[in-house]
Amino acid sequence: MATPNMPSSAQDVINNFLSGGYGSQAQANPYRVDVDPFRPPVSDTPDEDDKSPTDPCPEGYIYDPVIKSCVPIEQGISDRPDEPDREQMMFEQMKKDPSTVFGASNILDDYLIDTKGGGDILLKFDPNIGKLGAGSFNPLLVLGGGLLDSAFGGAERREKTFNDAIKTYLDAGYGQQRNDGTFQIFNPQQYYNTVQGNPLGNYELTTSGGYSGIPQTYSVQTSPITVGEAIDSVINRTDRPTAQGIGSGKIAEDLTGGLLGTSALTSVDSSGNRVRNDDVYRSNIAKNIERNKRNFGNARFKEGFGFTGGR
Repeated sequence: MATPNMPSSAQDVINNFLSGGYGSQAQANPYRVDVDPFRPPVSDTPDEDDKSPTDPCPEGYIYDPVIKSCVPIEQGISDRPDEPDREQMMFEQMKKDPSTVFGASNILDDYLIDTKGGGDILLKFDPNIGKLGAGSFNPLLVLGGGLLDSAFGGAERREKTFNDAIKTYLDAGYGQQRNDGTFQIFNPQQYYNTVQGNPLGNYELTTSGGYSGIPQTYSVQTSPITVGEAIDSVINRTDRPTAQGIGSGKIAEDLTGGLLGTSALTSVDSSGNRVRNDDVYRSNIAKNIERNKRNFGNARFKEGFGFTGGR
């Protein structure tokens, strides 16, 4: 039996659809509109997983909305990654910078050659040092490390870094290339021997400038004096201590000697006192003088007096 709204033929159904008489969405119930028959009714009640806990967490616990669970308070705080330490990041970057003596020392330290008790500090590039996967007994790790190593430049990249670090030491005069293909880092005595005969050159002396009070700098020529003679004139002065301290105070702690080619400035004598190593002390002064000559064009070191600046 036909109802008043029922179409009388298939053509009527088509005509009614084309004229917009029927919605494009299927209806499971003629008395409900815009309902997908394949979708369950929407509930205003949130899913259990999305609910916040209705009961408070036990004492000592805190609710973590990420895992939707109670976790110990200390775990919820300490296990989360901290923000990167900027100072630590800068330090790590400096350690890998071949253009500074500090960075170059850290790089070259891996290439030391066993001299079997010799006094020389010798280096030689080895393409396997620093290679990803090197030293592993797992073939998969060796293969994977080799592919990654090639992707990041491999031995060519490491050799360039090695050569850049060597150049830093060469430019500073801290070593020399040898005929056998090795590079020698000077120890304190070797370095001092290479520069002690260099002319001291000019040093700067700053005065008050008379009545004007404006500081004035004068360049004094000291060409007949060598670096070694100028340093000895300071170290051999009898009016300042040379063993028990620098200036008038005792040496409490020695933090020197951490880089390739350097040694501790002090040592401990039989009585337990920390005393200055004059050979290392001369070498360190000589390094400051030569650095000033490169950076400022003069030694800034005065015979019998010491540094006038730039130390």
